[in-house]
Amino acid sequence: MKQSPGGRQNLNVLNNQKSTVCYMSTLKRNIFSNLVGGGWIALLTLIITPFQVNLLGVEAFGLIGFIATLQIMVSVLDLGLSSTITRELAGDTSPARVSSRPLIRTALSFYWGMALVIGVILATFSGLIARAWFTTNTVDIAVLEQGLQVIAIMLALRWPVSLYSGALAGIQRMDILNIVKASVITLRLVGGIIVILVLRDLSLFLIWTAFSALVEVLVFQTVCRKVMPEMDWRPGFSISAILAVWVFSLSMNGLGLVAMGITQLDRLLISKMLSLESLGYYILAYTAATAISMVLSALNAALMPSFAAAHAANEQEALVQRYDKACRVTLFATGLVLFILVFFGRPLLEIWVNPVVAENAWRPLAILALGFWLSASVSSAYNIGVACRYPGPLLKVSAFSAVIYMPVLYGLITGWGIEGAAVAWLLLNAGYIVVIVPIVHRNILKIPVIPWLVGILLPFAVLGIITFGGARLITNYLSLTLGFELAIIVPAVIAYMGLGYFILGKAVRSDVIRMIQRVIRTKEGIL
Repeated sequence: MKQSPGGRQNLNVLNNQKSTVCYMSTLKRNIFSNLVGGGWIALLTLIITPFQVNLLGVEAFGLIGFIATLQIMVSVLDLGLSSTITRELAGDTSPARVSSRPLIRTALSFYWGMALVIGVILATFSGLIARAWFTTNTVDIAVLEQGLQVIAIMLALRWPVSLYSGALAGIQRMDILNIVKASVITLRLVGGIIVILVLRDLSLFLIWTAFSALVEVLVFQTVCRKVMPEMDWRPGFSISAILAVWVFSLSMNGLGLVAMGITQLDRLLISKMLSLESLGYYILAYTAATAISMVLSALNAALMPSFAAAHAANEQEALVQRYDKACRVTLFATGLVLFILVFFGRPLLEIWVNPVVAENAWRPLAILALGFWLSASVSSAYNIGVACRYPGPLLKVSAFSAVIYMPVLYGLITGWGIEGAAVAWLLLNAGYIVVIVPIVHRNILKIPVIPWLVGILLPFAVLGIITFGGARLITNYLSLTLGFELAIIVPAVIAYMGLGYFILGKAVRSDVIRMIQRVIRTKEGIL
């Protein structure tokens, strides 16, 4: 029977509604999974960091932070493949994702081959790095050299993990990705603390991290085989797969290379220009400030595939709506952490670690936290650019900003030490707001920038200043003790969340109400 035009139209509407419901369900599941996983990792980090600082010393903690810097630096050698795999799997509609199989096999060969190269090169030059790079008072150079050799093994083992993580993110199984990630990180951090408490030896602690890296890559490999059995997880090579993605992949690699240089250069220069102790204080402040990025990463990892799906389906209105919601939720969620660190960083550090650390780290912490919030305000626009295959302009902006950032960073570290490095980070992200957001709004979203500035960015900035800044003024005026100083954070949080609920906008508030209603109905059904 021939279907009428009206019937076809109704069917299309019904299919679109089903697609929207499916998208919202997947997105909310992914955001929830990322927040739970990221929250657990952040909590572990908060608990374990004081043990690392107080038992191993600030210099040893600086070395541990340097490990993370090295790991991020070598990650750019993937040539943008991890982001490409996420993007390609998210948009692959072929049966059993058969179109992505050649790319996965080629990526496997590349990742494992490069893992071997990375391990050999870093282990070979570990002695030169230990002697020529660091200025240390309490950590022996021989221990540094041995530690860097172990670190080389650890970095080589962890490097292929980004491939498996990218694949799980591409099929939007953030729940599984976060369970695996949280489990292996728990093993590494908790096991490391046991080693520190029992043996208090930096070398044995580093050996444990290498062993946990082996467990991590094996677990990720096993999980990917179970979740995606249709994929061929044997190494291989396909020229056609490379030709299909090389432009996007190299653009993403360029972005990654510039981003690595920008985000890691501060710690790299501090490790060379200042003492290992100063590096330890800066990394401690950076670790506390990245509590913001934990929330941000959870949101971005879930949102990027949804942006890509909307773009692939040519749903411009849906893309703009998702962007608006993403900006509001991101600024609200990260601001809750940011403004606490900006205005109450010193007493929090004093309670968290010790008064000496608080005295040396609270200023860079406040500045870094503000820089991270500005970074969060740009993140949704950046993700839109990547998801919509528009990395070229982003790469140009990042490259140009890096040219300016490097001498500014060097000069500020020379003049102001670790506080200068934090100021450079703040100025960099302020510049991104001025440049990247207008580019994405004009060329992809086709919407003006001023309503975003006035209606989204400014209200959340004012909200944080009024609530937490006002609480800070009260504590200063009354000269409150440390306990009361921290207690006043509670009413400030309540005020922030209450007022912020209205700034989130009608669409986000409706989503929150529906979520609460579903939870209530579920509880009533159980009872």
